Amino acid sequence: MKKFVLILFWATLSFAAKPMSLESATRFQAAELFAKLDSISGGASWMEWDADALLDPEIAKIVCDKNGKIRSAIEHGWFVEGKGRKSLFAVLEKNGNGEKISVFEIAKLSTKKIPLDIQEPLNPKEVFRDYQEKIPGQFVHFDDSNLQVIVRENEIQFSYLKPDAEALLPIFDFKNLPELQKQAEIQGRKDFYAYEYSLMVQAFVASTRGLFNWQIWHWLNDTWTNSAKISSKEIEAILESPDQGKFVRIFFQKLASGGSVEMQSNSHGSFLMIIRR
Repeated sequence: MKKFVLILFWATLSFAAKPMSLESATRFQAAELFAKLDSISGGASWMEWDADALLDPEIAKIVCDKNGKIRSAIEHGWFVEGKGRKSLFAVLEKNGNGEKISVFEIAKLSTKKIPLDIQEPLNPKEVFRDYQEKIPGQFVHFDDSNLQVIVRENEIQFSYLKPDAEALLPIFDFKNLPELQKQAEIQGRKDFYAYEYSLMVQAFVASTRGLFNWQIWHWLNDTWTNSAKISSKEIEAILESPDQGKFVRIFFQKLASGGSVEMQSNSHGSFLMIIRR
């Protein structure tokens, strides 16, 4: 009977304009819950909401009480940005001895950009909950040993080192190319770095919790990040260089409290994110 109600709920939700909820007398099974969430996101990836990071006004209306505090019953939340449709926010909360999952439509997030920062003091057990600490200060992701973190006193370095069999090929004799072809090559490389940036956000930022004051989707908001990404002039200098396989900085942002965050790519499938504080 429970399975029938669950299927009916999600079928209804796909067409509903108003928030829909499903209650369970026991805790939801994670695999079943995420399978159903994925079935209504149209294949788009849900991004986990961080209760300690910047609170978007539209999400605050869903998770906060009348005093503006996050309700104690709230356990988790996930956001998926709509492409050609409204975005969705799913919230999981305690409900007696069980749980309730609700999905809300959000037309558009109205959050104004704030300076990027890390949330000191950091709690390694919370920040790196998806990692195993092999030796003091060195963490390896549970699901992918290529994804690692080294924590030093004034620096945190994330790395994903896995050479790509189909690496980006260097462009020889770039200086002598016709101007239109130069511009096309620069734009192509810029698009490629933008794609790699999104991969680093998913690999590095999304695998932590309570590290930054931005939500994952803020990192993917072009109006928040374009000024920090590699410029066409910088790409042109790279393409004129004889060594196009070295690590290059494709994102750099100063932190509000001092220090910086930068992301690097070698265009061969390996990435770095370095936080200096």
